[in-house]
Amino acid sequence: MKINAVIIGAGRSGTTTLYQYLENHRDVCFSDIKEVHYFSVDELYERGESYYHSFWKHCKNEDVMIAADTYLLIDKKAPRRIAEYNSDMKIIIMLRNPSERTWSSFQYALNNGYISKNKSFIQSVQEEEYHIGHSDITVQNNLCNLWQSKYFEHISYWSEFFPRDNMLFLKTYDLKNNTSYLLNQLSVFLNIDNFKVEDTTIKANKSAKAKSKILQQFLLNRNNPLRVALRKILPDKIKQRILHSKLPEKLSSVNRKEKSYPPISEEDRKYITELLQKDQERLERVFGINL
Repeated sequence: MKINAVIIGAGRSGTTTLYQYLENHRDVCFSDIKEVHYFSVDELYERGESYYHSFWKHCKNEDVMIAADTYLLIDKKAPRRIAEYNSDMKIIIMLRNPSERTWSSFQYALNNGYISKNKSFIQSVQEEEYHIGHSDITVQNNLCNLWQSKYFEHISYWSEFFPRDNMLFLKTYDLKNNTSYLLNQLSVFLNIDNFKVEDTTIKANKSAKAKSKILQQFLLNRNNPLRVALRKILPDKIKQRILHSKLPEKLSSVNRKEKSYPPISEEDRKYITELLQKDQERLERVFGINL
């Protein structure tokens, strides 16, 4: 048994919507929770492959067993771990306009309690360098909003471990505006039947704000002090049962209310554009990706 495909990001780019399409395909078996942070979180990786495979026990005879973990795109340990696990792994990357993705990621962090409401976007970006060098992957994912949008940097690193033919780059723009075309790309890449989706307007993970940031931090943040304490005292069987039940995901969904993000200011847009310009130019020149 080997998982043979994985969505590695980018976060806030439509990966949840993509997950829903794949979850409904008859030739695909998705993990029983959306994201299994096995290759990206040291504590989970140390549990071994039997722990990882436990999330696919419900699979039958599907051609593709697929995972998702949006920590992975920026993770420096994961590519080697995955290549050692399955050198033929197919890597799926969703790419959104980097300025839009950065701003959305920052607003998500604000609305879910990762970043103080008193901190400006520019202040948060200025703190990213420290986290890139000193913080674990969970903190990097929650706080390094602009760094996650440096697609060329991250894709180049993944390319050291996987050939170009094993990587599929999809665009959030196509997911929204040309869904059939994107799903056809996906079916060809995974070598599965064409998607038979009556309604091609699935939209998940809309912009939202946590009703209770304290509860949301407990449900979503692995580094939340209460969660850390509970992990130490709860038996593994209980932790597994809670995780496989999708209870944290369900509670998180109930704790959310839709809320439109404020538009990005011209100052912040210019700041993002200047910082990402070289990365975008290299992305187009080397990989032919224009966002």
